[in-house]
Amino acid sequence: MALIKLKISAFSDPECVSGATGSFDAMFNPSTLTRSYEVKYYESNVIGENDVSQIFAGMAGDSMSIKLLADGTGVVPLPSGATNVDDYIDKIKKVIYSYQGDKHRPNILKVEWGSIAFICICKKIEIKSTLFNEDGSILRAEIGLSLSKSVDFKTKAKEAKKNSPDLTHVRTVKAGDSLPLMTYRIYGDSSYYLEVARINNLRSVQDIKPGDQVYFPPLKK
Repeated sequence: MALIKLKISAFSDPECVSGATGSFDAMFNPSTLTRSYEVKYYESNVIGENDVSQIFAGMAGDSMSIKLLADGTGVVPLPSGATNVDDYIDKIKKVIYSYQGDKHRPNILKVEWGSIAFICICKKIEIKSTLFNEDGSILRAEIGLSLSKSVDFKTKAKEAKKNSPDLTHVRTVKAGDSLPLMTYRIYGDSSYYLEVARINNLRSVQDIKPGDQVYFPPLKK
């Protein structure tokens, strides 16, 4: 049975089904892989209380930490297209860390290994060089990746069964649409457009164009 290497692929599509922009395989499969699951709470703040109560705020999501090894000593061949460890590290950074100007963010990633198929974003990459050539180039390095799960808006909408103004909606911007107009169609009130812009990380309410997808979450009215 052939050895299956951990693979990380990059996509421009949040669902990671199209728009592949690159990928790389681990030189060595990680010896450890850490998954973390977090729940958010906030503390009650009542004047005169003797103790605090933890009040549920939401599920904070799933994260993963991986350490990969890059080795140029010849123990195993370097991946195709990499002449040295520096090249291999540059390829990894290009896949997971480079800023995509047309999307205003880095790539969405998919980690695949065994039964794992983890769609995520990279929050941090840490490179620890442990061995060098005489010319100062890297001969061996540990590459630490901090990854956080990312669920696309369309999937969220399906899970919410979006048939009510109180539930989650995703809409594709059409010619002639404006954010206030789209907000009115969803909530029956255009005054929520600033909140929608904030949630979608829009720099201005005009920062939408035909083909964009806008997330309309449940809002307290």
